[in-house]
Formats: sequence, C-alpha cells, structure tokens
Amino acid sequence: MTGPGTSSGRRQSAVLIPVPKADSVVGRWRLEHDPVAMAGVPAHVTLVVPWLPPGEIGPDDLAELDKELAEVPAFDFVLDRVGWFGRRVLWLAPEPSGLFTSLIHRLADRFGTPPWEDEFDEVIPHMTVAHASDGVELVPIAADVAVKLPLRCRAEEVWVMVGGGGRWDLLHRVRLS
Repeated sequence: MTGPGTSSGRRQSAVLIPVPKADSVVGRWRLEHDPVAMAGVPAHVTLVVPWLPPGEIGPDDLAELDKELAEVPAFDFVLDRVGWFGRRVLWLAPEPSGLFTSLIHRLADRFGTPPWEDEFDEVIPHMTVAHASDGVELVPIAADVAVKLPLRCRAEEVWVMVGGGGRWDLLHRVRLS
C-alpha cells in the first residue's frame, strides 16, 4: 500500500468529475491501492491535473471556470470496461469517452494547463481503481471489478480539489446545467 497524497508528492489542484455511484464497486480497492482516495479524493474522472497552483487560485479563476462550464449539460455515461496503463495502474473506461475528452481539452485550452503537464501523447479519460506497489497483484482486483460492470453513471458536477501530502480538500464545485 502506498501513502496518502499525490503521486508527485507536491501540493497541486485538480479539476474532476466525481462519480459517487462507483464507490460501491471500486471504493474498497481505491482506499487500499490509490493514494488520493486515502487522502480524501472520491471516485472520479480527472479532467485536468495539475490545474492552477493552489496558492494562486482566486475568485476570478473560479468565476472563469463557472462561466466556461455554464452551458455544459449534465450527461450520462457508463463505466463499461477495465483498462490498464502498463501493469501498474488499473482503471475503468467511461463511455462515451468523447464527452470527457472534449471537456479535458476545453479546460486545458482555456486555462493553459495541459492535463498531466503534457506528459502523455494521448489523454485517455479514465477512473483510477488501483496502483500496483509493494508487489500488489492487480489482476484479482480487475476480475472483481469487471464482473460488476457496466455501471451507469451521471456527470452532474465538476469539482476543483486542492491537495498534496496527506489531504485533498474540495475548493469549488460547478453544477452542470
């Protein structure tokens, strides 16, 4: 098991879509094998991380986020399959993924904050379930989760969370129209 916080260990902000319905399927595994779950981040699909430096987020930034998302309708999606990043990260795929990809690029372009600091050639919308560490084998976890899919969900809010070290806190929420 890894310790709570962020994978980078630094204080940062994230923009995400919480998926409370997924907790019944992935909550146990996330608490055991995802450091941000232990630090207070709910089951979610990340839109942008890192977003803005936490100490620099002001009312104008949050108002701009509200404005950018004002016309975005709430939408239904399905978590329908297990995916992998290598053999170290187990995740669930949301479909239709294009809705998430569109929001990711829209926010990244608007705020000049590329997701994952442009580390990856392709951004794949996903919900992290578990990270392998200390010899943890994720295949049995994947099998347990897979039999509980598909999971029908609804994106109703976008959250801004700030954290690092041992704790993440909700800073702002935007209700989708």
